[in-house]
Amino acid sequence: MTDRIEQFFKSYWTTGMKSVYNDKVPKEMMQSVVDKEGWYEWKLISGTLTTDDYKKVEAKFKATFPDNFIEWHKRYFFADCDCSIIRLPHSLPTKPLEKLIDNLYWDIPEQLIPLGLIPFADEGNDAGPLVFDTRNTTDMKDFPIRVYDHEYGGDLAGLSEIIFSSFDKMLECLTHFLTETKTRKRFEVIPDFYTIDPNGAGSTGKSYWASWTQMEKANFEEFGY
Repeated sequence: MTDRIEQFFKSYWTTGMKSVYNDKVPKEMMQSVVDKEGWYEWKLISGTLTTDDYKKVEAKFKATFPDNFIEWHKRYFFADCDCSIIRLPHSLPTKPLEKLIDNLYWDIPEQLIPLGLIPFADEGNDAGPLVFDTRNTTDMKDFPIRVYDHEYGGDLAGLSEIIFSSFDKMLECLTHFLTETKTRKRFEVIPDFYTIDPNGAGSTGKSYWASWTQMEKANFEEFGY
């Protein structure tokens, strides 16, 4: 069986990866001293959280995370998880659930969570949160994913079509994106999502990802990246 979680972290983290230092970073995660600009090299370390730790967060906010998202988040502690097109919640041993809670603890989640839309990450272009759509399902293992435009202030008019059919497919697409963009342009890689996730990115999410492709191509043509 493919270990999608391990594949993702293998494609995301590389030796020499840096983040901005703060006093929440434990020494065991540091692979270098803090440089004069305030950056340090970090490494993955094995996670120690239990499923019950996440269930307590769910109970507090009356939210529901899919099983595989919990398995992904608790696999390691990691100082950052910005994948460019999506920013996933990082996890430090000293504050392991802080970012996860931050995604649930503001005014828009207060509007969305009672409707069954659970914010868990940030859209890479700052449009708003990515949400698990838990409506109309009894399957707790995985949920489809949408984007919510924060400018709508909780109104469902700000909810996008499904952009990934599941968290599992999102991980597969992100792993492919992180791996392939080492040698290919971003605008060349994103359309591959249509084949990887035909029921989400390649269906209802096609126009969303097409807009990303157009934006990335325009950036490359103007700025060279």
